[in-house]
Amino acid sequence: MYIITSAFSGTVGFIFLILWVLLVFFALISIFRNSNVNRDNKFLWFIIVVIVPIVGPLTYWFWHSVRQPG
Repeated sequence: MYIITSAFSGTVGFIFLILWVLLVFFALISIFRNSNVNRDNKFLWFIIVVIVPIVGPLTYWFWHSVRQPG
């Protein structure tokens, strides 16, 4: 168990942290640039993306890609 926790607190943990920050950053940019989403939904997506670490941004992108016409 110590090997797993020490690995995730070291380099792998740092990589996950960077990936999470990038996912959140690009998801928030996408949310606020999207003119098809109204203000209340933007606020809701903002909360979801920031609160739920990896799943939030991925859920937004999946939902956004399914809902886009064309």
